[in-house]
Amino acid sequence: MLEVIVAIFILSSLIVYALMGGADFGGGIWKPAGVRANARRQREAIADAIAPIWEANHVWLILVIVLLFTGFPRGFATMMTALNIR
Repeated sequence: MLEVIVAIFILSSLIVYALMGGADFGGGIWKPAGVRANARRQREAIADAIAPIWEANHVWLILVIVLLFTGFPRGFATMMTALNIR
C-alpha cells in the first residue's frame, strides 16, 4: 500500500511539473515576438513574469527523484545504472 501512495505522489509531482512548465514554454514562444521599438522592455517583462515559476519548477523534479530513491530503491538503482554515461 505504501508503494501506491509514493507512486501517486510521484505521478502528481510530474503532472504539476508539466503544467507549470507551460509558463516557461509560453514565455519562450513570446520572447522572439517583441520586434518593435519597445522589444527590450517586452522581453524583460516576459522574463520577470516567468522567473518565479521557472526557478521553482525544478523543485518538482528533485522531489520526484527523492521519492523514487526512497520509495523504489531497486528501480532507482536500475534507472541510474542504465543512464550512467561513461
